[in-house]
Amino acid sequence: MLASLATNTKVRVGPSQLLAKLACISDIFCFAKKSLELTTFAISKEVDNIRKIKEEFSKYFILLFFIIAVFLVFLIIRPFIIAILTSIIISYILYPLYIWINKKTKKKNLSAFIVTMLVIILIISPILFIANSLTREVMTVYTNSKQRIAEGNIIAIESDSNILYELNSFLANIAGKPQIISSIDSITNSIISSLSNFIFTIPKRILGFFVMIFLIFFMLRDGGLMVKKIKYLIPLKNHYQNKIVKKFGSVTRAVVYGHFITALIQGMVGVLGLYIFGVKSPLVWGIILLIACMIPFVGSPVVWFPLGVLKLIEGLTTNSTSVALSGAGLLIYGFIVISSIDNLIKPKIIGDIARIHPTIILIGVLGGLLMFGVIGIVVGPLILSLFLTFVEIYKIEII
Repeated sequence: MLASLATNTKVRVGPSQLLAKLACISDIFCFAKKSLELTTFAISKEVDNIRKIKEEFSKYFILLFFIIAVFLVFLIIRPFIIAILTSIIISYILYPLYIWINKKTKKKNLSAFIVTMLVIILIISPILFIANSLTREVMTVYTNSKQRIAEGNIIAIESDSNILYELNSFLANIAGKPQIISSIDSITNSIISSLSNFIFTIPKRILGFFVMIFLIFFMLRDGGLMVKKIKYLIPLKNHYQNKIVKKFGSVTRAVVYGHFITALIQGMVGVLGLYIFGVKSPLVWGIILLIACMIPFVGSPVVWFPLGVLKLIEGLTTNSTSVALSGAGLLIYGFIVISSIDNLIKPKIIGDIARIHPTIILIGVLGGLLMFGVIGIVVGPLILSLFLTFVEIYKIEII
């Protein structure tokens, strides 16, 4: 009876209850939508974080790869660093000449080739000239010295001076002692060993020379484009880039022109002095003196001092007062006139053109010579001046 009553009873839902159920379902859908949005946002944020981490890691990876690449490139070009630096300096100095020739020929390759051939001639000709002159002089001195030592007549005596006879006998006795002979043999072996080492390095030097010539040609031809690319890669403002380029040019011109002009003046003054004091072939020795003035730690004394001493000894041994006075005069002239030119003119030229304190030039030249060899005369002051330029930029932009 109760079961049939329950079965026959119909459940009726009113409008308010239906609206409540629909509102509940709508809340469920809204909750699900918000949950989906939150989930999507969380996933998107996580993806963004992953992307940022990846980008950050990519930057460090690129930086690490760049450092490794720079290190490997340095190892590759290290044997040719001197050749590369030399080619940069020579190309910069001769670039105005290349521009002038290119205006005449209208052909970049031909203009660069002409200037490059001029560089080869200017480098090889003095080397051959000096090598030929010195070889003949050394062979003459060696032959005469060997003959005099063998005869016991070290000083050629053409006078009746007892003092010279006694000096000659004293030197002959010293030269004949075993210790002296052993020392001479040791010095000779050392010279031969040095020459052997130099001969073994000739292939490397020739290779470096060809690399330098090759780079000079392309730096002359494509120098303008190279400078634009380098300036584009430098992360500095345009006026700072121009300041760095200007400083590079002024220091390079100052050091190169300072050494060349000073050597040229010393060569001309030296030729005049050698002619006045009666040295044979004054023009030849003047050219050698000019070239010696451009070589660090060599300078003009390597020419005028031995010539003056030999002339002084010749005057004393031949009892010729005029020759002895010529030798003494050449020594005084070389010490007071020729050598003082280097101390007076060179700092003036370099200081006026580059506007750098002489101390910076001195430290740069000495440090550059020890680090890079002969080309360090230019590279040393250049590096120090560029460093000071970057310090000025840092003071303006950072401090």
